[in-house]
Amino acid sequence: MKTLVKTSMKLLLRTKAFWFFLLLMPMLSTLILKVKFDSSAAYVDNSKEEIIELDKVEDKVAYYGGKGEYVIKVYDASHSELSDYLLNKLSKSGMFLVCRADLSKDSEKGIVNDGYIQRFIDKDGYEDRMGAALYIHPDFDEVILRGNVSDAVTIYNLSEDGRNEAMEKEVAFQLSRIKSAAAGVENADSSLIMQQLSEVDSRLPEKEIVSVAGGNGRDLTVKQTNQRSQMGYAFAFMTLGFVFCGIFVAHASIKEQKNGVLTRINLTKANTFQYFASKFITVFIISIMVSVVMAACSIALNMDDLGMSRLKFISMIFMMGLIFSSVSMLIGIILGDVMSANVAAFTVWCMSALLSGLYFPLNYTSPALKALSFMMPQKWFLEGTEMIFVGDNKAFPMLICITAAFLVVILSLGSLGLKIRRTDSWGNT
Repeated sequence: MKTLVKTSMKLLLRTKAFWFFLLLMPMLSTLILKVKFDSSAAYVDNSKEEIIELDKVEDKVAYYGGKGEYVIKVYDASHSELSDYLLNKLSKSGMFLVCRADLSKDSEKGIVNDGYIQRFIDKDGYEDRMGAALYIHPDFDEVILRGNVSDAVTIYNLSEDGRNEAMEKEVAFQLSRIKSAAAGVENADSSLIMQQLSEVDSRLPEKEIVSVAGGNGRDLTVKQTNQRSQMGYAFAFMTLGFVFCGIFVAHASIKEQKNGVLTRINLTKANTFQYFASKFITVFIISIMVSVVMAACSIALNMDDLGMSRLKFISMIFMMGLIFSSVSMLIGIILGDVMSANVAAFTVWCMSALLSGLYFPLNYTSPALKALSFMMPQKWFLEGTEMIFVGDNKAFPMLICITAAFLVVILSLGSLGLKIRRTDSWGNT
């Protein structure tokens, strides 16, 4: 056993491509973890019921409706206190998700008109997804003061959603309240109307929203959501490095099978399981080496930005890497062909990364896809990452059990695959 491990390690250390993946992937993962980006749109929390301000009028709003919300895109050419009041009332109703594009500066230039808005409506109707769009006219306040509320807002229904009627009634109701407040004030202007509306609202019972995580969910902050996304991308690069490091071990095993080395080993006291166990020990040593390189690279990281300690981070990398390097070694040994092993291992890495949610959340996919996602190792490590973020002490016991379960299956299938290949090769000869 010891001799087999030494021989495998010598062959690996002589391979230049092995050193490439050993050093490059931890460096790329470190760069990913140092990049600051905002992924909150993919995990947007609408429990606060606030207006979502768009940076540009061309920005898409479909990203904000991932949970099936009724999304309203508002082209606000007024951006006055009264238009703010109207949109806040819509968003706080709890029925709608309001995304506002501020056109007040364009309105001051005199370029905002029905044709100008219609061009955006035509484009968004095909390239975006929303329940409806509202155009708040530049003279919104003046029209309200004159009592012509129907000319203050234009509604564009851009879907066949059954909530269209509820949206239209809510807009009409809020406009009628503003009109009534304006009628009850002498020499009314927007500030006096707002005072009147505020007095009426102060008499209403205050609504309290309590955010509760679901049975299988965790209530993460925006910062933790961004950290989770960064960890997912870093996991993707690291698992690719581990996959190909395991493939190099499989390449050596494939050569040994074709050159009859495995047959000569079986003629000694060593059996097939011991031979595969020696390859697994080699993979274990490689996983330690990659984790050490990652630990050295992590010195450049601020661990507070990751939301966990360096020891926990490296331990997760090691366990996940041990699984993937073992899986790639298993695939190579069973297939018995270098090119087929490379393609199969890369395919497994691509599909597992997609199905585990490393690149995008799978919270609102079909139940079948969710069940398939939990068969991917990365999914469990993302779950462990969230548990660490919220201070759950069960994270590492869970990850250790998952790692052990995957390794038991891999060892069993690997020794069985070698026996089948050996029997097949003897039958062919």
